[in-house]
Amino acid sequence: MGEAIYFDCFSGAAGDMLVGALLDLGGDLAHLREDLSRLGVAGFELEAAKKWRGGLAGTHFEVRLDPKHVPPRRNLPQILALIEKSGLPAPVVERAARVFRRIGEAEAKVHGCAIEEVHFHEVGAIDSIVDVVGFCALHYRMGAPRLLASPVAVGEGFVETEHGRLPVPAMATLELLRGVPIENPGIREELCTPTGAALLSTLCEGFGRAFSFVPRRVGYGLGTRERESPPNAVRAVLCELAAERGDEVEVIETNLDDATGQEVARLIDRCLAAGALDVAAFPVVMKKGRPGHVLQVLARADAAAAIEALLLSDSPSLGVRRHAARRRILPRRSETVATSLGEVRVKIATLEDGSERVAPEFDDLARVAEANALTLDVARRRVLEEVAKARRKG
Repeated sequence: MGEAIYFDCFSGAAGDMLVGALLDLGGDLAHLREDLSRLGVAGFELEAAKKWRGGLAGTHFEVRLDPKHVPPRRNLPQILALIEKSGLPAPVVERAARVFRRIGEAEAKVHGCAIEEVHFHEVGAIDSIVDVVGFCALHYRMGAPRLLASPVAVGEGFVETEHGRLPVPAMATLELLRGVPIENPGIREELCTPTGAALLSTLCEGFGRAFSFVPRRVGYGLGTRERESPPNAVRAVLCELAAERGDEVEVIETNLDDATGQEVARLIDRCLAAGALDVAAFPVVMKKGRPGHVLQVLARADAAAAIEALLLSDSPSLGVRRHAARRRILPRRSETVATSLGEVRVKIATLEDGSERVAPEFDDLARVAEANALTLDVARRRVLEEVAKARRKG
């Protein structure tokens, strides 16, 4: 069994709604104020109050801005510097930075410019910084349980932005939700904001409705708009996951008998960028003794059609095979740990007997090995020994 928070985004998600849901679930507003004060950002106050939306009681979280204070417009490097200099715990800094980098990448893509050139409109404003860092700080204070979410409701229609009238979901929101299942409940308004999309798509391990769990506590984060049905809220369920986790995936395969190694590598990268969960290529001997590859892609149902089209248009293949499969997944979480070699991200998987298996992220391991003039094997052993020692003390 493992603890998790499951976000039911039946009415979309925004940064303030997700923070409100964690507060309603038991997060401490005093701790949140303390953590956010470490950013050194002036011109705002936090309020959290019990309110109702469509007869549903929950917590409405609000960032109240001082009308006399004109906040600077910050770009991505400035926001990252602000977070990194805050002195907040390393996992909070790492997660918040990942969320903002993801927003920057999405903005750069939809505006067709380099990430360094992105001007962070609403995203660089105080309320978005508070929502992102506040969410990560609350999550950390709650023990950093695994995060899961339902398909995300996005709405339809148009929204007014600094770039004019744009369709819903907004371009950056849709880019941030690539690979995430979304739903349209037929409501003509923006249900999911870029900040909400970034928090969910960056920090949640999985999306769907096939998770098996035991609810322990339930909280509701309320949005600002008044709406009877569905209520303008996101539901957060603190729960115990069953030891056996699984979900439904699509398996898409194709045979490649005249693709070079470089072409296969490019296809793998393109499938991952299109939302694939995993991609593998197997060398095989095909008819007439020709060497070739079987390319196998795992994807959620919402991404499978796009990957099929990609394989048929960007490879020599003349056809693909596709079938549904049930996969079983060990519960896992990611942490950033401080070692004598430097900070290293690790994945921690929970086995059926309750024991845990720790694996350092290869890129981080290679970085600290090179920085300390060590072989990969020596660096891996030292990191695992230090992690095991720290966990025994904790």
